[in-house]
Amino acid sequence: MANVKISLPEAVFKRIDDISRSMKISRSELITRILVEALGVEADRDPLKYPALISKLYKEGHYRLRSPRYPGRTIKESG
Repeated sequence: MANVKISLPEAVFKRIDDISRSMKISRSELITRILVEALGVEADRDPLKYPALISKLYKEGHYRLRSPRYPGRTIKESG
């Protein structure tokens, strides 16, 4: 997936932000959906599988939350 930095008019950005919040999706996903529909192209089936390296590391179990007070200890997650 390619990353693109664009400038948008404030009104357009606010509208995208409002719609993405109401749909409970990210702005990137909303913009991708809009462009895919407008351009008539196929999108990747799982475009946001690993949006960042930290997500991939966390999912694979290589990343653990560390306590800032006790650097040698990990933080237990609730849930």
